[in-house]
Amino acid sequence: MDSMEPRKQEHRSREEMRELILHLLAMSRRPLSRSEISRAIGRQKSPHISAFIEELVAEGLLERSVKIYHNKAKGYVYQLRR
Repeated sequence: MDSMEPRKQEHRSREEMRELILHLLAMSRRPLSRSEISRAIGRQKSPHISAFIEELVAEGLLERSVKIYHNKAKGYVYQLRR
């Protein structure tokens, strides 16, 4: 594969994505951003992934917090609901 070609993303069912994200956050020692979650499950951050993560928040499975980065930018991070 040419290094300039976009990487193909593996299609996963909603249930597989759900299990991957929940497992990832269960194993993480800290809350993760949407970009970190996307990379860890082999996907690019996209509106679809962001909406899926927000569905998990709405279902009460994840907690969302605001993180202020070193450059003063704000972003969301996620962890399993306790």
